[in-house]
Amino acid sequence: MDEIMRFSYKNFSCDVEIYHKGDDFTVRFYDKNKEQNEHQMMNLVIVDPGYGFLCLKHKGKDSALLSGFLDEEVFVSGDYVDEALCIIEDLSPTFKEICTPYHIRLFKQTSFAEYNGEY
Repeated sequence: MDEIMRFSYKNFSCDVEIYHKGDDFTVRFYDKNKEQNEHQMMNLVIVDPGYGFLCLKHKGKDSALLSGFLDEEVFVSGDYVDEALCIIEDLSPTFKEICTPYHIRLFKQTSFAEYNGEY
């Protein structure tokens, strides 16, 4: 992990982690208060998946692909998604200058798979 920042828009705010690999990066939206630290990791541990991810992958000098998943209960309208894209623009100065098709899927959490080492 390279840096931690905040995402705030209208009535929603969350933590953001940014993971870099060369010119590519992944942005994770989450609540750090829902994550256990090392000393809390005993007995039952619930791992919160957060609110989503955006991933920018450069495909050459003049193009990149942007994809991601965002929780529709948090990113309730297009303007929330647009505001999340502003983080990408801030991290990648060439984002608006190069061809960057994107697909961001809004998802609704319906179930989960879990393993905590106890069963």
